[in-house]
Amino acid sequence: EVMKSVSDTVTPYGLAAAAELPHREFAAPQGDALLLDGVSDPGNLGTILRTAAATGFGDVYLLDCADAYAPKTVRASMGGIFRVRTYDVTEEQAKALAAGTASAVLDMGGRSLTGSPLPTPCLYVAGSEAHGVRAALRGAAREIRSLPMAGGMESLNVAVACAVAMYLTFSLGNGH
Repeated sequence: EVMKSVSDTVTPYGLAAAAELPHREFAAPQGDALLLDGVSDPGNLGTILRTAAATGFGDVYLLDCADAYAPKTVRASMGGIFRVRTYDVTEEQAKALAAGTASAVLDMGGRSLTGSPLPTPCLYVAGSEAHGVRAALRGAAREIRSLPMAGGMESLNVAVACAVAMYLTFSLGNGH
């Protein structure tokens, strides 16, 4: 009965813990980073955090996104949430990030990311599947980059797009 009251899953693992959530003041990235705009699905956010941890993207900035510490996000991150720094940011902070570093919005209309990687440290900006990246951030970012795909596909899921971009950067040895 106790586990049912503290878990939102049908078959919980049988372990529970209580902890104080970390609060971080806004800080500049300490290496490769992500800025997420309006990613509202906790499963997508958790997957992005897991991949960020796996590829050395140590800072993830969240603008109007799902709660990084919601149970579904934490589960989807498979512990990645504890290996990256997350920051809830304002639009002004997000614009400053996008303007102040080697940054690229991930979007179908951009130059291919596979042809020439961004210099490191870099900042990828990704938006929700429904709305994309808001105009203010698109205007502040240095570049717009795309991930080439075979014909007939319109787009990738935001978590998949972020994973491919982070892995390309990681595998090319940019700072790793």
